[in-house]
Amino acid sequence: MTSIYLRAYLHGYARKPAPRWLRRFIARSEIHRAWLAGYLGFFESDGVAYGPAYPYPQFSDCDADEDAAATQFVDEGFPYHPDRA
Repeated sequence: MTSIYLRAYLHGYARKPAPRWLRRFIARSEIHRAWLAGYLGFFESDGVAYGPAYPYPQFSDCDADEDAAATQFVDEGFPYHPDRA
């Protein structure tokens, strides 16, 4: 039975839509929940669950010099405030 749920999850994770008649037929079942979890992008890695509310951390493509320049620009763009020293 686990392989059926896994196949439904992977079908959803591949963003393959299920026909409406099939979704109505399997509504509120474990197969539908597995497909929907995959379709919405839920997964677990190293004991941490990721999904729409807690997305997987992405690595930035920019260098450290670009990050420093962006931080410097933001700091220069706002006026001085004594509480932010």
